[in-house]
Amino acid sequence: MEYSSHHFDVIVVGAGIMGSSTAYQLAKRGQKTLLLEQFDFLHHRGSSHGESRTVRATYPEDHYCDMVTESSQSWEQAQSEIGYKVYFKAQQFDMGPSDNKSLLAVISSCEKKSLPYQVLHGQQVADRFSGRITIPESWVGVLTEVGGVIKPTKAVSMFQALAFQKGAVLRDNMEVKNIVKDEVKGGVNVVVADGEKFWGKKCVVTAGAWMSKLVKTVSGLQLPIQALETAVCYWRIKEGHEAKFAIGSDFPTFASYSEPYIYGTPSLEFPGLIKIAVHGGYPCDPDKRPWGPGISLDSMKEWIEGRFSGLVDHGEPVVTQLCMYSMTPDGDFVIDFLGGEFGKDVVIGGGFSGHGFKMAPVVGRILADLVLSGEAEGVELRHYRIQRFQENPKGNVKDYEDQVNTFPNQK
Repeated sequence: MEYSSHHFDVIVVGAGIMGSSTAYQLAKRGQKTLLLEQFDFLHHRGSSHGESRTVRATYPEDHYCDMVTESSQSWEQAQSEIGYKVYFKAQQFDMGPSDNKSLLAVISSCEKKSLPYQVLHGQQVADRFSGRITIPESWVGVLTEVGGVIKPTKAVSMFQALAFQKGAVLRDNMEVKNIVKDEVKGGVNVVVADGEKFWGKKCVVTAGAWMSKLVKTVSGLQLPIQALETAVCYWRIKEGHEAKFAIGSDFPTFASYSEPYIYGTPSLEFPGLIKIAVHGGYPCDPDKRPWGPGISLDSMKEWIEGRFSGLVDHGEPVVTQLCMYSMTPDGDFVIDFLGGEFGKDVVIGGGFSGHGFKMAPVVGRILADLVLSGEAEGVELRHYRIQRFQENPKGNVKDYEDQVNTFPNQK
């Protein structure tokens, strides 16, 4: 069958979590949808693979709280459709110095959004977690109920399967080289590496770490999205204490608002190991990655020793996995029309900056809304517009600390 002769309502470029979620949303609404992936489906070269992603509604920025709340319900809806779980619930525990602006902004956001929370001080933290977590006297902790772990590769597969069930066409090993406005019949032609062309009334680009390269080729626009290579580390829980840190116990997903920003999840994917990682990485070219060695672990080792009461071996990680972030200068997403000659025919979703996965169901819904109706219901998109970088190269102005660390000079 000659797929190149096929016409589609919407073509989605990039089959990571955002593209797969978008394809599901479009197919669910009866749109003839094509999902294209440059590598194999479920590959490990981008940002949507691995063993776990954190769910948390605690953000310094109010607008993300709403997106996480909607997404947590959407994750449950999607997994009920497919028949297996990708979302494992837990509480979320944020900790840091009591004067940390980001943490104070998180508390303020919880109040504005009526998200139930508890502020815990030193001994209260030790009591609440039976000595598994301890914090310095000058720190505070914030405990909320909306947390948990998403299984990423499984989640991508789920959305692809649901999209396929609803009629979407899925094609992998199809590297998109260009997107060209069709001057004759409108819409766009999407050209892949072997010369095949696909026509769509509309197009959504969710190219992850390759977003800047593809958008520059397609429109000449230079988006300030920088690929970072990041390392995810798993550490051994000391013998006899494994159950205390496992998902399903009362051990939370967690984040530490200090230098560096550290996050982690309960033990789930590797029995006896706990994920603890630094939120950051090295700038890289996604096509010429260094594949390690990653950042210095000294500060993380010291943090583990101080926080987990000697119950986690802080000598060296047992497992290290590499992933990529697609960083914007302000850490906020890019969700917008490509504009220019394409007008509203091409929508882009990128720059998810290492914290977008949890919101994929809502991002997919927003991208589908934009490409079909030109607007997104119930979402204030000004935070995500491309225009913000033309007004200020740093993007959205924020009155608190950067959370993502970049280590361009460290070997």
